[in-house]
Amino acid sequence: MPRPLLKWQPGVQTGRYLMRFVLLLILVRLVRDASIRMMYPFLNDYARGLGITLAAMGGLMMLRTWLVALAPFFGHRADKIGAKPLLMVGFALQGAGLLAFGFSSGLGMAAAAILVLGVSDALTYPLMQAYISENAPASQQGRALITVEYSWAITGIVIMPIFGWLIGVFGWQTPFRILSVFSGVAILFLAFLLPPSHPKPRVERASFVSQLGLILRDRSALGSVLVSATIFIAAETYFITWGAHLARDFALSPERIGQVASGLGVMELLGSVIASLIIDRMGKRRGVMAGVVFFLFALVSLIGLGASLWATLAGMGLISIAIEYSIVSTIPLMAIQRPANRATVLALGAMAGAFTRSFSDPLAAWLLEHHGYLAAMTYGFLALVVALGLLWGWVQERNAAAVKAAT
Repeated sequence: MPRPLLKWQPGVQTGRYLMRFVLLLILVRLVRDASIRMMYPFLNDYARGLGITLAAMGGLMMLRTWLVALAPFFGHRADKIGAKPLLMVGFALQGAGLLAFGFSSGLGMAAAAILVLGVSDALTYPLMQAYISENAPASQQGRALITVEYSWAITGIVIMPIFGWLIGVFGWQTPFRILSVFSGVAILFLAFLLPPSHPKPRVERASFVSQLGLILRDRSALGSVLVSATIFIAAETYFITWGAHLARDFALSPERIGQVASGLGVMELLGSVIASLIIDRMGKRRGVMAGVVFFLFALVSLIGLGASLWATLAGMGLISIAIEYSIVSTIPLMAIQRPANRATVLALGAMAGAFTRSFSDPLAAWLLEHHGYLAAMTYGFLALVVALGLLWGWVQERNAAAVKAAT
């Protein structure tokens, strides 16, 4: 492993070192988040470019999310050797998958590229969270985790409008080819600018199956994973349909949809900022519950706000705040459940979210095509009711004593 060119504190980072760590990691996350986010608003364009139906494109999305089922295996390995080496492998696979998709023509080639991207997602998403957790002090862990999540909103504000313009001028393949290059840049950042990982040697003695069994028997840890998964049902239903909804029902062009994505990105950034400011003080469990309740309210508002384009965009703005706040708040909630197995718990959350997202992608696309946008949003509403029940009945706000007992 190359030695970082920058000076870092041994162990966790504090003060200006923590700030620099978070800022550098946001730049790395921009590459990862852009590769995920660009799949949603321009779904129609990719389907037309590949010569497949919208439902088939939804199936490709489902295939990509299925591969995140590999995340717990990578998470267990990261608990042993640290997250950083595996993150570099993940970004290498991401670059290869993006490049292959950018030169695809037809369903078969696109599916092969999606398989590679799915494996990269299983590495990059949960292990990035584990890497942040092991480098941030406990008192600021929630804020550090959520602040890095600002990158998701930033991609909507800055990168999606650029991608919309690129697609309109140069073709749908252009963003994939550009991001494949930046995936290599992300590897260089990880190798030469960011601090090392901190493996947990005592995990080396435990098998993957035994560690998995401990987590699954821990009701609060399992509940936090399931809460994250059910919130992702509602979020994915929205992500997979909003761009197609605007294109089909309001005849918006890719450039206009990219501009809308920028505005929604501002709302998502607001949701992330709110979560980062209050989650450690409010408590992880109560913070997530507040987000789910607001998400439910935002979905209900679509009933009264769906009559015109501007009213629909207002409703989407509320949903964007709710989604970002809710999703990023579940990350520190999962991270505090079992610190000794943090990467494995976070990876289980990614895997569970992948399963719920995988069947939500084609189902949401089908609901939009056959029953309309509100029918798809109703499906998301029901998932949030389940999430609220799990938070109430299963999940604990674990203090230091509770964490020690669970570990």
